[in-house]
Parts: sequence; structure tokens; C-alpha cells
Amino acid sequence: MAYDSVVMFSIFSKDGISLDRLLSLKKVVESGSITGVAEGNANLQSQLSKQIGDLEKTLGMQLLDRARKPYSPTEAARRLADACGRFVREVEEIAAEESGLQSPITVGAGEVVIREFFIPQIGRQKRGKAAVKWVTRNLRRKKVQEGLEAEWLDVGIASNLKGNGIVEVVSLPGYGFKLLLPEGEEPDRSGWARLAEMPVAMLDGDAGFRQFLAGHCSKQSVELKVGAECTSFPQAVDLAEEVGLAVFVPEYWWKRRNKIWASRTQKLPGLEEFQREFHLGWNRKVVERRPEVAAMVKGLQGKR
Repeated sequence: MAYDSVVMFSIFSKDGISLDRLLSLKKVVESGSITGVAEGNANLQSQLSKQIGDLEKTLGMQLLDRARKPYSPTEAARRLADACGRFVREVEEIAAEESGLQSPITVGAGEVVIREFFIPQIGRQKRGKAAVKWVTRNLRRKKVQEGLEAEWLDVGIASNLKGNGIVEVVSLPGYGFKLLLPEGEEPDRSGWARLAEMPVAMLDGDAGFRQFLAGHCSKQSVELKVGAECTSFPQAVDLAEEVGLAVFVPEYWWKRRNKIWASRTQKLPGLEEFQREFHLGWNRKVVERRPEVAAMVKGLQGKR
């Protein structure tokens, strides 16, 4: 028997490690802490603490950083949780296939990207074929990257995704922004000066785009007035419509609704210079073993 096999057997023969304990650890990692999972249930909190303590004794490693409360998962805990998640998903895939069923395809991106990229592709892929279960996750870039690497996400779209031995990444066509005026307002030839007349709804944390806008406004001696900050474009648009704000919308969304929005779109000379790039990412191993996920990846790249 190989050395690795001996070590593996000796670990799994001990009472402290089990799939149940590993799944509990996975929940704690996903939540960020034991208290996050327990949600005030003292008995559950005690049970989780004991399970993770048993794992730590058996594996000889620290799974919780106890330097401050609430205790947070260590890097080793995250790696174990990812490995446990992959194992469970592959077991579920095998069981589903043997039963003639198909595992769901899980995709992740921002809300508008899901609407404008994934949902149309799901419609094209599903139409006229056997039913496939789809799961959509509204995620920021960091979580998309983590999900692809850990295999709880099959396909993702975000800016600045990174390819590695696990995740493959390709660039999608870039996009810019359009300025949508409040309902009842009409575009004119004033350009950037129009921004001096009305506040805008913006995405919070979008530093690159804000710096670009600030530069153009400075050249035109216009003060950019931010009337609202939102965490997603749909929120920004909804709020702008209700309150009467202007709002910047990404071109890929604007193109799908240009019949409605074109008459309210203000021309801003130079705005087209700002371009942002999307990356399409997928887990290489998942695509290799699941043709339906491979079809999704090809479809999003415009391939057949």
C-alpha cells in the first residue's frame, strides 16, 4: 500500500472526521463564522463548535482563527470546504446521471449580465430540448472567481476574471455607457453641461468610471452631482425613474431597450472612450465532463 493511501486510511479511520463534520465546516466557511450559521441557536452553535474541534484534533490543523470574535475560517478550512463541495457535487452528478437525470447548470454574474447574457442563452439552449435545471447566482467578481475555482459555479461572467490551471477565461466584446435622462426630459446639444442641471444615480465603488467622468466634467467646468448610490444597475435605474434622476446604463443593456430609451439618451462627446471588458470564465474540469456546460460556454462566445 502506497504511503499516501496509508495516511488517508489512518485519517478516515478515526472518529473525528466524517462527511457530516466536513459539511458543517463547509457551512461555516460559506457563512464566515459559526455564529453566522447558528443564527442565535445555542444548541446548534455548540454542536458546530464541537464538530470543528473534532476535525482540528483529528487533522492536526487549525480551522478557526480564534484571535478575535467571531472566529473566522482559516485558509486550511477554506481548502477543505472547497474539496468537500467538489466531492459532494461529483457524487450528486454521478447519482443524477445514473438515474437518468441531469445536474443543474449554475451560472454567476451581476444582475444585468444575467438578464442580458445568460437568460437569452439559456432560452436558446433549452428551447425544444429536454428540460435542464438552471441556477443563477447574482455575484460580484471575487465570488465569481471563487465559485469557478471551487466548482460550485459552472460558468461566470465578470470584469478581470483570472485564468489558471482550474479556470479558463476568454474576453467578451467590451462595452461603454449611455446617459439616460429622467422621464419627460429630452436630449439637447449641451453635452456635458447637461450634468450640471440634474443629479445622477451611480453604482457605488465604481472608481474607474467615476474618475473618467470627473476628468471630463473638470474639462467642461461642470460639477458632477451624485444623487444616489446603488449596488446594481437595476436598482440605479429603478431609483432614477422614481426620483427623477439621470443614470448611466451599460451599453449592452441599453441596446436591448433602445426603442424605449433612445429618445431620452443624452449625447456626451468622449463618453465612448470609456470601455470596460467582460471576461467569460468556466471550470475546465466541469466543461470536460459535462457537454451541456460546454454548449453554454460555446454559445456565450457566439460559437455553435
